[in-house]
This record gives sequence, C-alpha cells and structure tokens, in this order.
Amino acid sequence: MSLRDRSRLFWFVLGGWFVFSGRMAFAEPTKAPGVDLKVANYAQVVEAVKAHRGKVVVVDVWGDFCIPCKKEFPNLVKMSRDYAADGLVCISVCIAISDDALETDRPKALKFLQAQNATFQNFMLEDGWKVCDAKWKIKSVPTTFVFDRDGLRARKFNGDDPDNQYTMEDVEKLVKELLRVKK
Repeated sequence: MSLRDRSRLFWFVLGGWFVFSGRMAFAEPTKAPGVDLKVANYAQVVEAVKAHRGKVVVVDVWGDFCIPCKKEFPNLVKMSRDYAADGLVCISVCIAISDDALETDRPKALKFLQAQNATFQNFMLEDGWKVCDAKWKIKSVPTTFVFDRDGLRARKFNGDDPDNQYTMEDVEKLVKELLRVKK
C-alpha cells in the first residue's frame, strides 16, 4: 500500500469515527432524571410553597455565582433525601447574577443542579434581585427560609449580617425540631 493510500485510509477511518461518534461526542450532556430548572415569578414560587402546606418546607435562595451557596447546596440535597419521608419538602430558588443575566445564568445553574442530583423543585426567579429586596428583604445569598406545617415562616437564615452567619446544619436543626424527628 502506498503512502498516499495509507493517508487516504487514515483520513477515511478518522472521518468515519467523527461521523459515527459525533452524535455522542457533541451531544448535550444527559440530564439527571427528574432535575429541572423552571423560570418562575415570585407568585409562582409562593404558590409552590403553599402547595406543600402540611409539610415542613425549606426554600434555599442561591446563585450559581455564589461560592458559599454552592458549598452548602449538597447539604440541602442530603437533607431532602434524609427527611422527605418525615414530611420535608425542599425547594431551590436560583437568582441570576443580575436581572438581565437570566438566560445566560440558567444553563450554568441547571448543570450544577444536575450534578448535585437536585430532584426537588428548582426555580430560576424572574426579577430575582428586585424580589429579594422588595419581598424577601435580603441583600445577598445564600438565604434559606423554613416554613412550618401550617405554611408559616418559622425562620429566615441569611448572611446579610456578617456576625450572624449560618450553615445548613443550623437549618437542619430547626427542620428536625419542626418535624419532631430524632435522627
């Protein structure tokens, strides 16, 4: 076989590899089953919390740009798994870095949620910072709200005050009290 024939064979095989493996090599990453990120407004998030009256609800407000948020998020996923059977519902609400960055932040946030296997309700909040300021009175994330079985806010955990920081362990302690669980 001549050098020219070997070169043609090489390019033929390489081209075939790209054609047949291209579907897999360039396809979008597969979604973790049951993980979604719905764009929602404030009223839809409120309705989601109300829909779970009779259960303890944890609403974690976070941002893909926020390192402390992402550090604590696996603890939210674990809490959801550990206490769902006892009546806990977790909801995550992602805030874009700015109100005009919703479309660019959403794919990154969804990829993070899929990597965490966050199978609970996940929302990307429209007008996120306006809602945070006007409705929730928060200036930064992470912030976590805990609602009791009657749908009343039991506590707001946030990092706005540098002297009053929290971890998901603090949230879990309150959740266990509200669930009356002895785990």
